[in-house]
Amino acid sequence: MESIIPWVVVLLLIMIVILFFIINIKTVRRLRKNPITRDELGFHLVWGWYAITISLVLFVPNERMAKRRSYSDGFLFANQDLVAQYTTPFEKVICKLMASLVLFFLAIALMLMIGDGAEYLMDLVD
Repeated sequence: MESIIPWVVVLLLIMIVILFFIINIKTVRRLRKNPITRDELGFHLVWGWYAITISLVLFVPNERMAKRRSYSDGFLFANQDLVAQYTTPFEKVICKLMASLVLFFLAIALMLMIGDGAEYLMDLVD
């Protein structure tokens, strides 16, 4: 069972990277060319940040994102209404899939780190 877990993690990472590039090439490029949505994509920190914020905005429920944008760091996030209006259903599915895979990957990575840390501590006790 332990030999399958690293392969699952690697497969998840490969899927996340592929979806990340699809979103960057297809969705973000089209939204940045649109003058209506250009300034509503959030703050651009590094290359690929728009793909992350667009995926997050389409994954999180409307009420939660409206509350999040009302905080002082709300400028980091894209405008959910405009992004939802100017993306196709296929792009919405891809973005939601990427966001859910990232969250699943982070949960698995956290569990592996906790499990490895607990095993290391048990070895120290023995």
